[in-house]
Amino acid sequence: MTRTLVLVFLFLLFAAGPVPADGYKGPVELIPSSDSQSLYVLNRDAREIAIVSIGEQKVTRTIALPLVPNSMVLAPDGKTLYVGAGDYQGKILIVDVGAGKVSGEIPSGHTPCGLVVSPDGKTVYACLRFDTCVAQYDVSTRKEQRRFSALHEPINSVITKDGTKIYVANFLPHDPSDGADVAAEITAIDLTSGKSKNIRLPNGSSSMHGIFLSPDGKYVYTTAILARYQLPTSQLERGWMNTNGFSIIDAAKSEFVNTVLLDDVDLGAANPWPIASSPDGKRVYVGLAGTHELCIVEMDKALEKLASLPKDEAQAKATGANVSKTAENVPQDLAFLVGMKKRVRLNGKGPRSLAVVGTKVYIGMYFDDTIVVVDTKSRRTKAKEFVALGPKPVMTPERLGELHWHDATLCFQYWQSCASCHPDARTDALNWDLLNDGIGNPKNAKSMLFSMKTHPAMWHGVRETGQYVIRTGFKFILFAVRPENEYKEIEAYLSAMKPLPSPRLVNGKLSESAQRGKKLFESERLACTKCHMGEYLTDMKMHDVGSRASYDQMDNFVTPTLREVWRTSPYMHDGRYINMKDVFKEGCHGDVFGDVANLNDKELDDLVEYILSL
Repeated sequence: MTRTLVLVFLFLLFAAGPVPADGYKGPVELIPSSDSQSLYVLNRDAREIAIVSIGEQKVTRTIALPLVPNSMVLAPDGKTLYVGAGDYQGKILIVDVGAGKVSGEIPSGHTPCGLVVSPDGKTVYACLRFDTCVAQYDVSTRKEQRRFSALHEPINSVITKDGTKIYVANFLPHDPSDGADVAAEITAIDLTSGKSKNIRLPNGSSSMHGIFLSPDGKYVYTTAILARYQLPTSQLERGWMNTNGFSIIDAAKSEFVNTVLLDDVDLGAANPWPIASSPDGKRVYVGLAGTHELCIVEMDKALEKLASLPKDEAQAKATGANVSKTAENVPQDLAFLVGMKKRVRLNGKGPRSLAVVGTKVYIGMYFDDTIVVVDTKSRRTKAKEFVALGPKPVMTPERLGELHWHDATLCFQYWQSCASCHPDARTDALNWDLLNDGIGNPKNAKSMLFSMKTHPAMWHGVRETGQYVIRTGFKFILFAVRPENEYKEIEAYLSAMKPLPSPRLVNGKLSESAQRGKKLFESERLACTKCHMGEYLTDMKMHDVGSRASYDQMDNFVTPTLREVWRTSPYMHDGRYINMKDVFKEGCHGDVFGDVANLNDKELDDLVEYILSL
């Protein structure tokens, strides 16, 4: 009897405590219901939609999803949610809100995200992130109608009020990273003509997460990091490496207006993520995912100030204005928004989603499984916890490592996090001049996939292991020293990373072309396996393959893994090639050990198809 009571007591104790380690919610999107009485919360980790009553401040219902969700959109009738879910061979899930269940699905492409729906509710559009396009789906037939090309990892989008144009945020730049101007772009798609226009952001723009159409439809706002990648990584003060802000696009003309910075002169606003505005458009709200804050910008005042500036130095001289206070200098001006912005510290970590209802801003805290609220009408603008989406999660070492990777408060003056240069622990598609192998020889940021298992690290092998890179990275790039347990937790996070299936696969397998390419890759004629061998397709050794460029100080480079190489454009240590085909056709890569130069066009296409299928 005593033993039974003890067991019951233990059961009740643990039942009332934190959820198991894998019981995370992970809110990634918030959408108000059409009557503004509820919030629809997309919980990525829990694979569910939580319905939160705003009045009752509690979760009233959850709707289970069969796949990991990426994003969602509410249909104009307010009765249906469309959810982009899955990665390779993803799907658009059709969710009947009233019935509380998935009522159907539409076959999609690789990682459907950034969903929008036409004003008449008949058409859904989705960014297919790793198919590099936007797909259009007919709701009634549940079939894909057409695709529009994008540039590099289209991740989010908005549709104009008349439904004639879509603006797409391309997450990463689509440039050779050894150039003088490397920047992410917004693709404007005219749905009537099918034509598109790419709108270039300032040099160094990358990691474009959020996008929002102003309530009057005049402007598109999009968040991004503005990297100072052309400078040596010798300090952090005044945004020497990375600054953080949002860009303004004229929606009628599809033209770039400007980029404003959210940082303070001595305090970074790292990793801007979601963006929205007040119903009247006078304020813009940005979630700072790296510093765990909400930034409130008086947008009417900012637009007025922008309009008053001379365009450039020549116009300033002609009008007698201050030549340093011009529109073209705004992306470098850390003080531009002084007096027009406020930063509100949030309860929790990782604001990756937000929704606005009246004067209140609701923010989903990714790592805490909570929603916090900021009442902008309040005399003292403070954040309060609004609702817990579930029991307090227990953080595994892997989850803690993921948090540290994205946490800019671990960095000196909060300018950046590890994710600033390695979003999703991959690459930002920029070259950086790290000082561990000399100065003046910038190299492409590497993906961290398998970095804990492939040594030595860095392009020149100057770090013995990936584990050592974490510690030196904090010391010499984030300019901070952290407890050893945090380094080990980051190791656990990176070790747990898994590659995504390539978009080139056919039903999960190599295509016929890729199979032919595999034979070529493994042949004595090409001798690719001399360097790219084993589980990770690298011998982990240094080689001179004739790839030294004018800025390089050494001939030898560590053989990189080819796993998930389809995701890591631009290619080579200095990112000189956007396309893998150019690596062989222009760079003759592999000609040192094999006969790559004499491949015919068909053979070359097969070889590239195999490599991009890995």
